[in-house]
Amino acid sequence: MNRHYFAGYQRVFINDVNGIEQQLQEFDPELYIMWRPKDNSWLIMDTMTETAVMKIPQIGFETLDQRVYREIRRVAKEGYSAIAEIEANESARKRELERKTNDLAEDFAKEAREAFVNAYDYNRESGATKYVGGV
Repeated sequence: MNRHYFAGYQRVFINDVNGIEQQLQEFDPELYIMWRPKDNSWLIMDTMTETAVMKIPQIGFETLDQRVYREIRRVAKEGYSAIAEIEANESARKRELERKTNDLAEDFAKEAREAFVNAYDYNRESGATKYVGGV
């Protein structure tokens, strides 16, 4: 998420009448809340990833209250972990890069073999003549 998304949000606010930030930090010290007075919206933030975990208001969570706290706990209990998701994505990206590298190496080996066979069969000094219109 880009920094522009967080424009107007501030860390200090006084409208947490239900003490949700304190409860969230007791549950997970990495969580904190940011507030934007312009539209009275909140972001539940994770310091590990510096991303918004939840934005309020949204359908079902119109204000900062106990429902937000319960939802964060429910999601955490189900095993969601931003760090685990990031690591899984990074692992998948590395596997894809390795697959592409192997494909390129295999293609190169096939082309090199074909060039060698071409040069040997036709007594050419270079198999590259096939690729530049040679006879």
